[in-house]
Amino acid sequence: MELPKLTQQPILHIDGTPDPEYPLRILEAYRKDCDCMWSESTGEEPMNPLLLIMNEQNSQRAKILDRAIKVLRANMSKG
Repeated sequence: MELPKLTQQPILHIDGTPDPEYPLRILEAYRKDCDCMWSESTGEEPMNPLLLIMNEQNSQRAKILDRAIKVLRANMSKG
């Protein structure tokens, strides 16, 4: 079975240096992956209902991760 095309390459590497910013790097990588949407094999916007749902869920995950990143950054800046 051939998978549909993606609009960009997913993140394949996260800097795993064990420092205070490690959790932020993980969240930011997952957030960037949320920009990786499914498209039709022609590269066009999807018409397939399943792909539409998968892309919508990506957008929902992005909003949740944006909030988490904002909270984590605010707490990190407080020391």
